[in-house]
Parts: sequence; C-alpha cells; structure tokens
Amino acid sequence: MKTNYTVSFNASDALCFVKINDMLVMDNAGMWKEQFSMGQTVSSYLQNGQNTLSIAMLHKSVSNDDDLPNNMWCSAKIQDVRSDEYVAAVKLIVRDGKITPDTTYYSGQYTSFGDSPRSGLTEKGFREVSQIFYAEDLPKWPWTTATPVTERDIPAIKAFYESLQNDFKRQDLPAIYQKTRGMWESLAAEQGSTPQRMWESMDYKGYFARGYKAAPIDWAGFKLNTYMGGRIFRFEKGYGRVSPLLIEIDETSDDVFISTPYLSIINGKVTVVN
Repeated sequence: MKTNYTVSFNASDALCFVKINDMLVMDNAGMWKEQFSMGQTVSSYLQNGQNTLSIAMLHKSVSNDDDLPNNMWCSAKIQDVRSDEYVAAVKLIVRDGKITPDTTYYSGQYTSFGDSPRSGLTEKGFREVSQIFYAEDLPKWPWTTATPVTERDIPAIKAFYESLQNDFKRQDLPAIYQKTRGMWESLAAEQGSTPQRMWESMDYKGYFARGYKAAPIDWAGFKLNTYMGGRIFRFEKGYGRVSPLLIEIDETSDDVFISTPYLSIINGKVTVVN
C-alpha cells in the first residue's frame, strides 16, 4: 500500500472496546484480567479525510467490587506507518473511582467523552472517549462509493447471509471464497499480500476437517447496524456485535467460530467489503 494505518490496543484489568468510525475492530472480552496488548492494520476501515478513533471501558472491576481501582486503564493509538507518527491516541483511566480520559496521554486531546452511544442498547455501563483524526492517500475502497442501505434492502441482506451460511453448510470452499472475496482483497491491500493468501490464512478447510458445521441462522436478537452513512452494515447482536454466521462442533459446545464480514450495496448487490 502507498500508505497504511495501524492501531495499538493496551489494557489493564478492564474490559475495553476499540472502535474505528464506530466499527468494533478489537476488544479483550474473556481476557480482561491483568495486562492485555494487541495491534492490527485498520486502513480498510478508514476513508480519506475525517475519521474517528474511540475506546470504551466497562464500569466494572475485575474483582466485582463496587469501587473501581486506580490500576484500571485502556488505551488505543493510530499510527501512520510511513512516518511512525501517531495521528490519534486516547486513553481511559480511573481517578477517584471514576472513569475519565487521561489528558497526559500523547496530546491528551479528545473530541467527546461520556456514556457509550450504545449504552441504551448493548453497551450498558460503558464509558467512551473519542478523537477525530484525518487520513490520506488511502485506496478508494469499494465501500466508499456504495449505495447507502435502507430497510428495503433487508430481505436481500438476509438472503445473502442465508446463502453464505448454506455454503458453509455444504463446506463449499470455492463458493465461500467468491462470496467473501472483498474481505480478502481488503486484507491483501493492507498486508501487501494476495487475496488467495489471506483466504488460506483463515483455514476454513481446517475447521471443517476438525468437525465444525454450520448452524442454522436464528435471527432472534439480531439488528442491522450501519456505519459510514449507511455505506457499510451488517447484522449484529450483543455487546460483542456477533454475527449470524456461526459454525460449531455441536449445539452443546462452546467451541465455535463466527465469521463477521462487513457488507455494502455495490451495483445493486449485497457485497462483502471487509
């Protein structure tokens, strides 16, 4: 890529979500005790011009005490790898038992802070800080010119999910690849690789060999969430924004794999873009 942006996520004894333009890109659910660190490329979530980095922290201690300890914190920062500069950086800490932005972290600037915008839905008890930043020299991702989704598109979107899940049920790897090709193309552009190599790194064939099978889609509780003015969307459920696309060992096992593609309407068709 001509340019690339990465996000670094760190946390200590706190459940936190990192969002780019409100899309959930990383979290430490199930691993939020003690120290946590993770990073990845995020260029395909960005548009040339204005973007938003957010981090949200759950108002809950690891020990379930009513008071929050001062060792709770989480941070996220966006780096432009061409210059090694951080174009955005936000951090939440606990001070006097309350979650607050850390104004000593890099520039200390933030655009907004308060209850998560999803606090009335799936992120009850989360506090969120956001910072606007600007990106440039990015490819013209297919989703940037997509048609904003409307309620009229929901039947076609659900039909796409059902068709893709049927491909998982048949374990039809060529069909799965073709339907999800946009995801591998975006990853390839970010990683400087090829769509085929990105596809092979997911190892669906290995999951099927180990006995994973596609579960029938149960639409209960799922909601169509939209991003970037409706140009990106997907059905999601719960604070983890899980997908209807579930493959599992069996119905009684917690050993599952969930595919979570982002979709767009391009040339009138539902298309995987990320």
